Amino acid sequence: MSTPATEARDANCAQDCTRGTMQSLGLRAGQTVEQVQQALNVNPETSSLCIDGRRLPEQSEAKLQELIDVKDTSEVCVCPRVTWGEEFLCCPEAVLRQQPKAKLGLERFLTVWILLAAGAGVLLGYYTSLDKKIEALKVGNTNLLSAIGMIAMLLPPFAAVKYNEFSSAVRRIPKRIAVLSLVMNWIVGPFLMLGLGMLTLSQHPDLLQGVVFIGAARCIAMVLVWTSLADGDSFLCVSLVLLNSLITIVGYAPIVTLLAAVGQAAGIDIEGNVSFMTVFINVAIYLGIPLAIGIFMWSCGHGREWYWKRFLPHFAPVGLVSLLVVVFLMFCEMAKPLLNGQVSIVDVLFAVIPLLLYFSMMFGLSWACSRVLKLGFAETVTLAFTGASNNFELALASCTAIFGTSSNQAIATVLGPLIEIPVMLLMVRLSGWLRFEKEVQGSESSDTDASCSPSSRSS
Repeated sequence: MSTPATEARDANCAQDCTRGTMQSLGLRAGQTVEQVQQALNVNPETSSLCIDGRRLPEQSEAKLQELIDVKDTSEVCVCPRVTWGEEFLCCPEAVLRQQPKAKLGLERFLTVWILLAAGAGVLLGYYTSLDKKIEALKVGNTNLLSAIGMIAMLLPPFAAVKYNEFSSAVRRIPKRIAVLSLVMNWIVGPFLMLGLGMLTLSQHPDLLQGVVFIGAARCIAMVLVWTSLADGDSFLCVSLVLLNSLITIVGYAPIVTLLAAVGQAAGIDIEGNVSFMTVFINVAIYLGIPLAIGIFMWSCGHGREWYWKRFLPHFAPVGLVSLLVVVFLMFCEMAKPLLNGQVSIVDVLFAVIPLLLYFSMMFGLSWACSRVLKLGFAETVTLAFTGASNNFELALASCTAIFGTSSNQAIATVLGPLIEIPVMLLMVRLSGWLRFEKEVQGSESSDTDASCSPSSRSS
């Protein structure tokens, strides 16, 4: 039975969208998304292409049959891009919101903020009795204020996940891209970090442990910003982030435990308390709690425009502020050991070497592998940043809970964002220099070919 809402939807679809079947439009399952866009004269900046209610990526060289189950009778819709908070009229299964291009706000100066927070912590911890008051809030190795901060800094990315699109988004990842991403993120990345750490930090096993925790934690937040700034495929990036989030929940503890075992087998004197259950319990606390709260927040607000347009942009800085609070508390507690010479600042800075090498090599390796697979520029950029970015918040939370707030392992994880942010900004610029010639030509021609709207084609 039709309702006024469905009648209005059908009327708008008939007026504004081009509709037909694969067979009637002369399309084949073996064609790529870009070939279909060219055949239908679709400008991805102004229109969306849907097949059987599923929105296709804006830029992709993947074949249709790799993305969805296509038949000759499959319905094809070309609809105008929607405004914020509205659904695609002819793609009810693909409820997506038109996101503005990501911009770096406070994150651009994250390195500076962390240095300022660390400096303030050292000064107040050394010249006042604040360190003793913070010490009094400890339960085991964990400071209660730090624990709250570590949970809060992971809340914004989990609150922004579109959980209702999880399964469909993961299914839409082309197989070869999914395989390459999984290999780079969960095999090459962790073991590359371990190898670089063993080469440069064999005399500093505590710092080695810290960088290993970073290498095993895949990014689920800032990578979206880097990809957008570099003109990557944001739709693909969201899908890969969702996939990595799921694997992180179940796989982070086993991978960290395996890396620690490999390090010990290679003769590195790594602390023996990095057991599977130790890591698993802390991941369950510092990843599970923000995940549960994020899902609750999403369930309360995801169907409302204000949640995406007003609440999340204002809620996002909570993660940054919480990170700075945790860093402040760490260095406040470590102030006297640092300035009294009990902890060598020079030794700690050795951790910068494997981090610099890791971020640069992962970006280069991911880029090279994508080119071997002959992926487009947008997919190449997305895979490069997905492979090179890490979830330093999770690494920091885990090391702080396991080894203590004032441990060298925790300090090593703080160095992660200090190095990653400027390196990723450099890689964004490098991506512009490495842009494929055919992509440049395509973007130039799209302006001149931005011809017909779907409504004009339907007429």
